[in-house]
Amino acid sequence: MKSIVITVILFMTIIVYGQKIEFQTITINPHLTFQNYEHFKRLTLSSSDSDVEYIEGFKFDWGYTYNLRVKRIKLESTSSDGTQFEYSLEKLITKTKEADTSRFNLCLDGKRYYYQVDSTEKEMNRTLIPINDSTFLYFDSIEIEVPTSLIQEFQSTLESTKNKVGTFIYINEKRIRLIKL
Repeated sequence: MKSIVITVILFMTIIVYGQKIEFQTITINPHLTFQNYEHFKRLTLSSSDSDVEYIEGFKFDWGYTYNLRVKRIKLESTSSDGTQFEYSLEKLITKTKEADTSRFNLCLDGKRYYYQVDSTEKEMNRTLIPINDSTFLYFDSIEIEVPTSLIQEFQSTLESTKNKVGTFIYINEKRIRLIKL
């Protein structure tokens, strides 16, 4: 009886708000991807079989490939940034650890915003925050270890207005290591 009531409420919600809801099984790649967003740059989820960028209720760990069952809601109107769907996690199907030797590419950009910022926004504009001489926090999301042989070239990325693509390996779910710029 309870499930019938829930189904009726869900159906009425769809009719009232004009939203189309569907359930999908999708794969989430083991690393986030760099995105030039509407007004700033950011890291988002990456999937080969979905346009998903964020999933409500999903906790991402670097170095794991996920198979998820998600609820996809078509928005009544497209957002100004082009977003047409909202996603929420229904079920974690699998979480598979990638080999530590697996390589992936990630864009490195020292600046969050496209425009010159004033002195009050300078700290917010930094995407690479030094933890120590060879480790940096990127977009408040992932720690990047930089080997001594690449530190000078990496440092130039911090101050540059141009981005670079780096090749990385996984250390753990919160840390990756740069192996090539």
